[in-house]
Amino acid sequence: MDEPIIVAIREIYWNVDRFGKLAPIFLYGLILVTSIVMTWGILRDLGRWRKGRPDGRIDQLPGRTVEFLAQVFGQKKVLRDRRPGMMHALIFFGFLTLFIGTDIIAVEEDFTLPMMGEDAGKILVGTFYQSYEFIMDTLGLVFVAGLSWAAWRRYRMKEPRLDNRRTDAWVLWVLLFIGIGGFLIEGLRIANQEIGGIPVYEQAWARLAYVGFGLAIVFKAIGLGDGSAIGLNLHLLLWFTHAAATGAFIATLPFSKFKHIFYTPLNTFFRDTAPRGALEIIPALEAEIEKDEPRLGIATLGDLSWKHRLDLDACMRCGRCQAVCPAHASGADLSPKYIITKLHDLMREEPIHFKDGTVKLVTQLEMDGQEGEEGGKVTIDNERVPLYENLFTENELWSCTTCYACVHECPAMIEHVDDIVGARRHLTMIASEVPQGVKRVLEGIERAGNPWRLPAGERTAWAEGLDVPIMAEQEEAEVLFWVGCAPSYDERSKRVARAFVQLLQQAGVNFAILGDEETCNGDPARRMGEELLYQAQVEQNIETMKQYKFKTIVTTCPHCFNTIKNEYPQFGGGAGVDYDVIHHTEFLARLVAEGKLKPVKPLGEKVVYHDPCYIGRYNDIYDAPRELLKSIPGLELVEAPDRNRERSMCCGGGGGNVWLEGWGKEQVNYIRLEQLTEAQPATLAMSCPFCMVMFEDAAKNTGRDESLRRRDIAELLLEALEPTV
Repeated sequence: MDEPIIVAIREIYWNVDRFGKLAPIFLYGLILVTSIVMTWGILRDLGRWRKGRPDGRIDQLPGRTVEFLAQVFGQKKVLRDRRPGMMHALIFFGFLTLFIGTDIIAVEEDFTLPMMGEDAGKILVGTFYQSYEFIMDTLGLVFVAGLSWAAWRRYRMKEPRLDNRRTDAWVLWVLLFIGIGGFLIEGLRIANQEIGGIPVYEQAWARLAYVGFGLAIVFKAIGLGDGSAIGLNLHLLLWFTHAAATGAFIATLPFSKFKHIFYTPLNTFFRDTAPRGALEIIPALEAEIEKDEPRLGIATLGDLSWKHRLDLDACMRCGRCQAVCPAHASGADLSPKYIITKLHDLMREEPIHFKDGTVKLVTQLEMDGQEGEEGGKVTIDNERVPLYENLFTENELWSCTTCYACVHECPAMIEHVDDIVGARRHLTMIASEVPQGVKRVLEGIERAGNPWRLPAGERTAWAEGLDVPIMAEQEEAEVLFWVGCAPSYDERSKRVARAFVQLLQQAGVNFAILGDEETCNGDPARRMGEELLYQAQVEQNIETMKQYKFKTIVTTCPHCFNTIKNEYPQFGGGAGVDYDVIHHTEFLARLVAEGKLKPVKPLGEKVVYHDPCYIGRYNDIYDAPRELLKSIPGLELVEAPDRNRERSMCCGGGGGNVWLEGWGKEQVNYIRLEQLTEAQPATLAMSCPFCMVMFEDAAKNTGRDESLRRRDIAELLLEALEPTV
């Protein structure tokens, strides 16, 4: 007689159906309650965001959607930091698979079976169910492995960039309980269930559920299999506690850091699609200034836009921003992570955690007379709490170099730099509470047209003897060489401008400069928060450029390059329409490729290249400088280990800090120079005058003045050319 054919099938309420309808009632009642609690939490969060200023983020929908999918399901930014990225990917894909697997069970139980009948409505049956069991076990194991890795990293290794709060432990351990509990439930089911009168344990397909099957072997060995009353009761207990834990996790999502499951993807979709180098503009700046109480920049939580409030809830406190922050590395007060988390705590009226480990209640903050009293207790409006000297210090806000490393690394697409510059705007334009060095820079730009406070009439002194054409004298040229303030006034950077001009002349480029008509592009003013002065500089420069005809602007300064290319168009500038804006490394690389410049003299030395932030992370210019260096015979190009290209560390001069004293226990430029000299190069190659200023100082003060040459790429290229007669 033939043995009966047993088809693999999932009995959804196996063992818990002994209570009749109690299990489904419990399950769906739990789903209802947890959904209500979760929805209430999400709606409360939405209400907080809606208090923010308007911020249009619904343009470029196809592009937003594509990037959203790449970031969420491709874990694009998450995997940029490989080890924690892999850990997160294990948890994410494991969780996603278990979520889909649970949904399949719900679809079968609540839709296909009622609508299609017992036979046609079965989904978890036969080959599909066998594949389902294998996939669920595999990804469930991946899920548990990722959670275990996270627990080890957070509580055993104690990664410095992480800070632990009680909700972190709650979420981590409840997910581990859910993941491990699911396997225990599966193991008890395989050890005790029968299908067609044959124990599941003895059916060949059960081995595909290999984790549960392995546990079933253990359960049978210790007497918890083959219909054991203890085994069945243990299965029952685990089933209900597993469901309750899942419900608790879902209900508490909006109240723990795992709210990023919802809010980080949302934040990714509404990310800033403007050029990375363009700061946010202040809407209707002049109209705001005319008000009796103008609101410029960020003084309180109420000044944040709804998108920046979403940023706060999207943050998962992973600390990646802090790990790459040059100010934090120097020992300054700044941590981009705490900039966001302190605002998050204030917005949610939770205890505010500070970088030094202290915790303050909202009621402990200074309110400038805005306190109220209710029921005998002091109440304050968290929306109106002054941020400066409550949440943020002078050191914290001004030590930021605006290098964009924090934003670049953040997997949640948080815009830290805009928040910091926003706070500076209030301090500069409204409160007038800025460091003395900032005042001097702003006064120099306003009065002399340059942050060095030197006479405007000396702007072209650097070009003496070079016969440099002036645009006012010829009104038209192929190339406008935008010199910038540093090459015009800083003694070391003047040599770079002269080298670049000699290269243009040898290549036969039709170029001219604005000469005395050129003035500061405004970048320092904008980064220091003085938006009104910045816009005055922009207007003046745009009007000057409109008088002349040219096809290309070339500059040796990444800050001039970024501002004219990415920010001037916000105010009517013609970049990308009337003319192209090119950094001198790109322009020189093009001239070499076209054979107009031919480096033939071997330099015979090891050279390390430092990537400036404002052409690197802001504008993705990494290859042109390296191609240019590689074109020089005998030059051996080396890299700063782990800190090159998009992960290059700032020189410390951005955000106006080239004119300010160091804020930390150690100078940022010293730290960066140490990284760059690890490969023991003979020459440090640069492509930014601010970097030149910072590394000149660092080399002279760390004993490397004689052992390490500092050269702009233009200077190295000029050295490699045959001298012209």
